[in-house]
Amino acid sequence: MLFPADLPLSPLILPLLLLASPTLSQNEALSGSGVAERYWDCCKPDCSWPAKAAFNKPVATCNKRNEVLSDFSLGSACGGAEAYACADQLPWAVNDTFAYGFAGAFITQHASDFWCCACYELTFTSERLKGKKMVVQANNAAFDVTQVNRFPLAIPGGNTSYAGACARQYDVPNEVFGVDNRGIGSREGCDRLPESLRDGCRWRFDWFEDEPTPT
Repeated sequence: MLFPADLPLSPLILPLLLLASPTLSQNEALSGSGVAERYWDCCKPDCSWPAKAAFNKPVATCNKRNEVLSDFSLGSACGGAEAYACADQLPWAVNDTFAYGFAGAFITQHASDFWCCACYELTFTSERLKGKKMVVQANNAAFDVTQVNRFPLAIPGGNTSYAGACARQYDVPNEVFGVDNRGIGSREGCDRLPESLRDGCRWRFDWFEDEPTPT
């Protein structure tokens, strides 16, 4: 992934090619390469904490009924508290080659206040997705691997919740969301997810062609 950018927000290209100008308060253009992944853990997004970055408002969180919470100081459901990821932070396709969505982010040599709520344009270069573009907003952080620029895409059923938060949020067995490091195994598995998440899940098998870690 490469990234050229001099936009007011932050684009990115996954040879991904990466375009970006990271936060609304910064003018620094960003470009480079990176890798995309998949996740959906139902945890409170990292960019939902107050004063996390120079934004007007943190990323919204929701309760178990997917009602938006007004208190940004509430703890994450992955720590046993009541703030969950909202079900509308899903990917969607505009056409066969362009999509929007949300992602965790890790940009090398930067901290999360650099990327939180920034927008990135990703241009995929791996064979099956080559030439497709996606604009994502960084609503979360991805600190588990820090050697490369990373964009774990928020895709329902894209991976399981390590803390079982999805099971608690939707009152279903955790297995409904799949297995570790894989998520659900087929497009038909999307039909078992809560209805509000199914279209985002199907996007993975349609537009995204079920890629696990494309560049």
